[in-house]
Amino acid sequence: MDAHLPDLPWRKAGAGDGREIAPRFVVGGLIPMTAIAIFDLDKTITRAPTWTRFLIFVNRKRPAFLLHLARILVQGAGYKLGLASRDSVKVVSLRSLAHLSKAELETAAAAFIEREVRSGLRPGAVEAIRWHAAKGHRLIIATASVDLVADELARALGFHEVIATRLDWSAQSDVPAPRLAGANCYGAEKLRRIEAHGIERATFAYSDHVSDLDMLLNSDLGVAVNPSSGLRKAAQRLNLTIADLNLPDIGFLSEKVSASK
Repeated sequence: MDAHLPDLPWRKAGAGDGREIAPRFVVGGLIPMTAIAIFDLDKTITRAPTWTRFLIFVNRKRPAFLLHLARILVQGAGYKLGLASRDSVKVVSLRSLAHLSKAELETAAAAFIEREVRSGLRPGAVEAIRWHAAKGHRLIIATASVDLVADELARALGFHEVIATRLDWSAQSDVPAPRLAGANCYGAEKLRRIEAHGIERATFAYSDHVSDLDMLLNSDLGVAVNPSSGLRKAAQRLNLTIADLNLPDIGFLSEKVSASK
């Protein structure tokens, strides 16, 4: 090993690595094998889901939005009954943004996230993020939320990368609103996107929902954050860590890491 390289384990850079990891981490064709911490967003970092609340935030001064909100809720009910897909719910909801430009929506997203950071985050999630950042870990958000919102939160909290549902802002003749650029980043699709991002296995993974069970299992330490009933049962059965991140205590992290040494 060259004497000038940091005292880190390294691996050879492979195809696509230059796209997935910032250039400053590539030294002489080598990439540091730092720990990777992946966080779901809604109800993992935040106390409540963000998407519908963002739509309300953006449209709060538009009485006509009430009709559109009813359509979104009907589509959501159809999804729960197995009559509609998750993607279709997001497609319907995106139409409520047609009156705003991309720049206006980005400004609104920044204002919404500023409010979330002030009062909408789980204290323990914030402490866990700080803990990982202090140790130089690679911080990634992996979420079904759209990039418009997820990218703003990532910037606010110091994440390195975002894997999210992407929006297409290209011009359209029928509905002047952003469209989905690919599939909703949820469940199996989220895990597929993580693997496509060049991550075979994370060191740490955090989520509140059973749809992310495979993501948690595909990590050295999977943390069920204030879990849904389905995830709690699975976590107990599979011996995953269960954490209440409404509290700022993250002692479970140092305990688990120390026990693994």
